Amino acid sequence: MYRPALLAAGLAACVVSGLAAQANTPSHPASIPDSTDVLIVDHEFTAGVGEFTRVFLQAAQVYRGELSTEDVTLEIRSIGRQVRLPRVYPLLASQSPSGSSIVELYPTVDAEYEVRPVRAAGAGGGISTRLRLYRDIRESRRRQRVIDQPSWEIGMELAGGYHSGFAHTQSPLPGEELSGGSNVELCFSARSAPGIPRLGMCALGLGYETQRGAKDIFWIFTEPRFRLLGRASRGKSNWELGALFRVGLGEISRSADVPIILAPGGYVARQIRRDASGRGWSLQLAYSHPTLYRFAKPLDGGEGVTPHSDRLLFGIGWYQ
Repeated sequence: MYRPALLAAGLAACVVSGLAAQANTPSHPASIPDSTDVLIVDHEFTAGVGEFTRVFLQAAQVYRGELSTEDVTLEIRSIGRQVRLPRVYPLLASQSPSGSSIVELYPTVDAEYEVRPVRAAGAGGGISTRLRLYRDIRESRRRQRVIDQPSWEIGMELAGGYHSGFAHTQSPLPGEELSGGSNVELCFSARSAPGIPRLGMCALGLGYETQRGAKDIFWIFTEPRFRLLGRASRGKSNWELGALFRVGLGEISRSADVPIILAPGGYVARQIRRDASGRGWSLQLAYSHPTLYRFAKPLDGGEGVTPHSDRLLFGIGWYQ
């Protein structure tokens, strides 16, 4: 008669001990605090000129190198395959303890590297110093947040095309015929605006326009662009169709006229991206209908004319 009671008591004890063990075990591993840095390398260099030490560095992390000698930085070279070397930034002397040097390393590729100390001033010869290389947890997390946040994709575009021609004078002669011409442009541009991903623009453009029977014009302009059709995912290539609006000022050789251009239009583009940062090419075909205005009034006091034109451009760009 005591056997069932003993079995029940044993089962209850097992359940209680299991629940107690679960209560004492954290459900999630504790994260590494920002103040805790991970030591990667602790190496004592002698004065040997060819002495290197090897280290594996991860992309998108920040490493801090502390050297026991003043006015010293790190030289880095890849092992085996050629990869993009980490950027090395020495901190200011005021931020380093007396008699030591501190540098920060920013790798962009997971790889094994060889490092050695060198004089920051560029003087040759081996250096006797102690290197402590840490993975900076706080700065690594900050860098990761910056990488994860979308930002402008900055680039440069080169374009050329044809325009239908327009009057260069405010009082054209009766029966004057307008002939077409060509134009070449260079543009410092941006795409994928943070918070407004449909917005892109030629932030600053320089153009040179020719026309038969008239003087050439040098243009300075800006051109916002707004994507209407086409989905642009981060790091992915896409087609897009959109509207544009150009505003610019012109300069005509040996002329007091300062033409102003207002040009609405549209474009179709192929945006080519190689990675999440937006690096890649762009191909664009654009049409616009410029209207030209001028600051000065005609010398005869009349209203003058407001010339119109049609413009077709093909451009290619590179974004970093």
